[in-house]
Amino acid sequence: MRVALVGPSYSGKSTLFAAVAQSGGSQVHLDRADQEHLAVVKVPDERLLWLEQVYKAKKRTHAELEFLDVPGLDLSSDATRARARTHWPLVRTSDMIALVLRNFHNDSVPAYRDRVDVQADLDELKSEMLFSDLEQVMARIEKLQAALKKPTSDRDEQVREMELMVRLQNALEEEKPLTDAVKTPSEEKLVRAFAFLTLKPLIVVVNCDEGKMPENPPEKLAGYNAIYLSARIEEEIAALDVAERGEFMEAMGIKEPVSDRLIRLCYKTLNLVSYLTAGEKEVRAWTIPGGSDAVAAAGEIHTDIQRGFIRAEIVAYDDLKAAGSEKAAKAAGRYRLEGKTYIMKDGDVVIFRFNV
Repeated sequence: MRVALVGPSYSGKSTLFAAVAQSGGSQVHLDRADQEHLAVVKVPDERLLWLEQVYKAKKRTHAELEFLDVPGLDLSSDATRARARTHWPLVRTSDMIALVLRNFHNDSVPAYRDRVDVQADLDELKSEMLFSDLEQVMARIEKLQAALKKPTSDRDEQVREMELMVRLQNALEEEKPLTDAVKTPSEEKLVRAFAFLTLKPLIVVVNCDEGKMPENPPEKLAGYNAIYLSARIEEEIAALDVAERGEFMEAMGIKEPVSDRLIRLCYKTLNLVSYLTAGEKEVRAWTIPGGSDAVAAAGEIHTDIQRGFIRAEIVAYDDLKAAGSEKAAKAAGRYRLEGKTYIMKDGDVVIFRFNV
């Protein structure tokens, strides 16, 4: 899963990216002139630490989340807007968007548009994403109009797509959800292929002044899941040795590093859960969409396991830990056998039985 960090120039977005990368990931430079960066961050999961000890595992593998640092967007002129639009195709490859908005004052860092206005920046970015989607739809309509002037074997399909594109155009112009314009599963599949920005899950990151965080920050902003932080302080924390971080965080009133909080919010927004596998060779967390059945979960490990699925042997992590060991949990009847339609739960410890 990839999260694109998007924000206006001078929002502190790259400072946040550096803090997230240092807290729990390795930074990889993408070979592009735009200088985007990618951080592959391990998803914190204390359950793996306990499983590693109990199974005396040789390897511990965390789930991972990618964070993409998109260059700051300047939409204040035609020239800067044109440059900003070159970044949208890469944002479309991401699974969700985190809008980083400036709420700090610093005379040495010029404010975008000479303002510090979270709501104005949010509205501007949302409008730009909507306009980008509208441009994409209009370009597709233009191509379809040209194609429909000629007799082709797939004309009926092109006509249906044109009808859909017109509905999408109307929805965007009226600022209505694109999902309202989709009527059939085939249309839904086609819409997904366009990776529209306005359909991507979105969270808001409010980058506050150091020492001026709201005491009870709201969980929502304009209807979106939100997180409030100081990217500068988080970067300083991430740069410390692990042993020194706890004391510094306590002094600043910060309970968790930014990577932990941001990842948890991303998982919540994307509706992701993790199931676990454990043995002497490896303990590992696997990320799946909430509501996935056992067969789909098996496919995350290997398609052969999914194809040859027989059943899943499952114990809840809390039950396993309370019992103290796999043997004790089985003796207490905590393990159960589940079939193909079982809906996986976060923290399920699983052994898949299969035959190919």
